[in-house]
Amino acid sequence: MMANVSETPYHGPVESSAGASSPCSVEAIDVFDVSAGYDGHPALEHVTLRIPEGCLAGLLGPNGSGKSTLLRLLVGLLEPWSGEVRVLGRRPQEARPFIGYVPQVHGGAPRFPITVADVVAMGLYRRGHLWPRRSRPRVRAALERVGLEGLEDRLVHTLSGGQQRRVLIARALVRDPKVLLLDEPTAGLDAPSEAALLDLLREFADEGRTVVVATHDLAGVRESFDVAVLLNRRVVAAGRPEDVMLGEALDAAFGRELLHVHGGGRHHVRHHGGEGR
Repeated sequence: MMANVSETPYHGPVESSAGASSPCSVEAIDVFDVSAGYDGHPALEHVTLRIPEGCLAGLLGPNGSGKSTLLRLLVGLLEPWSGEVRVLGRRPQEARPFIGYVPQVHGGAPRFPITVADVVAMGLYRRGHLWPRRSRPRVRAALERVGLEGLEDRLVHTLSGGQQRRVLIARALVRDPKVLLLDEPTAGLDAPSEAALLDLLREFADEGRTVVVATHDLAGVRESFDVAVLLNRRVVAAGRPEDVMLGEALDAAFGRELLHVHGGGRHHVRHHGGEGR
């Protein structure tokens, strides 16, 4: 039987399979006994979780499991009902200048006459201050980092789905964040685009950033991530993927909604229901 979630939070550091300590050692994210929700309906209950600096962490769970809610708490878009959230030792609102956030994307970009450079520059916006033209080199650097150099003046809606997703990542990256939060960034992408994007996120973590990804790609998390977090309103299990992505824990997180689908050589989770929180 699975232990009570409150007794099995992740408490890093993560150990490598060889037994040596990994670079993931100092907590970047600390969530203690947090409950939160919407309009009186709970989305997360008594969540305790620690994610170390410089790790690539995957949030896995069915729709309604609280993955998006957890990311919104971390970026300060939602206040917890109870408990404490700390990012880089600060309240999320205070840590926001050091956080890059990529929300869920549903469908393609609207056909607005907005350029790639304009979208990326939104990441430099501060309250009451529009981005100055002298910031254009930072925009170019962010686009180069995600493989979109030379596309600054293209209209966003003319790009492919994978390119549009990279534009949003560049928008989050342009401020050089220490923590990068992404909500299902590979949803709707073909297998090559998804694999390339996961490789890019792995690079970000290897550079010392803490990268937290809500995803349905079980194989990607198992193969490339440092930390797996199984959520179903509570933390079912969290730690090294090879330690927590086991049958009993997966059953507790997904129940009968878990279905492995082979596509492009990868295993994904498909489930019934609408947009997740």
